[in-house]
Amino acid sequence: MQQDNEQAFAVVARRYQMQLYRQIYKRLGSEDDTKDMLQNIYISLWTNRRSIVIADSLSPYLTRAAHYSIVNEYLFRKKRAGFEEFMALRDEPIHTPVEDSLVAADLQQEFERELLKMPQMVQEVFRLSRQEGLSIREIALQLGINEQTVRNYLSTALQSLRAYLKKDNLAFVLALASACWFGDL
Repeated sequence: MQQDNEQAFAVVARRYQMQLYRQIYKRLGSEDDTKDMLQNIYISLWTNRRSIVIADSLSPYLTRAAHYSIVNEYLFRKKRAGFEEFMALRDEPIHTPVEDSLVAADLQQEFERELLKMPQMVQEVFRLSRQEGLSIREIALQLGINEQTVRNYLSTALQSLRAYLKKDNLAFVLALASACWFGDL
C-alpha cells in the first residue's frame, strides 16, 4: 500500500470494513453517518499511506482512527446543537404581555388625539420629522417653507406635547410603559 498499490489498499479496506463499521455504527446509530465516516477514514489512510508507520497490524491504527472520528463527530454535533440553540433563541420573537400592548395602544391614541389638536401644518411637520425621519432641510424643501419655520413648528409641537404630559401626569405613565415594554422592570 505504501508503494501506491491500489489492490493492496482494496484488500485492507475489505479486511477491516465490517470491524470498523460495527464500531462506528454502535456509537452513531446512523447507517449514512457510519458509511461517511468509514469512507473518510479510508480516504485519510490512502492520503497518508506513505507517512504512516505500522509495526504489526493495521487493526489498532484503524480502530484508533475510528475512535477519534467518533469523538470528533460528537464534538461537532455538540457545537452544532449549541449554535442552533443560540440562533433559535436569538431569532425568537419577543412576546409582550397583552396588558403592555393595550397600554401602548392607549398611549398611542392619547398621543394622536393631542397631535390632532395642533394646527395642520404643525402636525405635518412633526410627523415628517418624527415618524418619517426627515431632516429640517428635507421638510422645508418638501413643504416649500423656510427652515426656521420648520424649527418653529417642531418647537411648538414639542412644547404642546410636553405641557399635555405634565398636565395629565402622563410622563410617569410613559416612563412606566417604556420600562415594561423594554424589560427594565
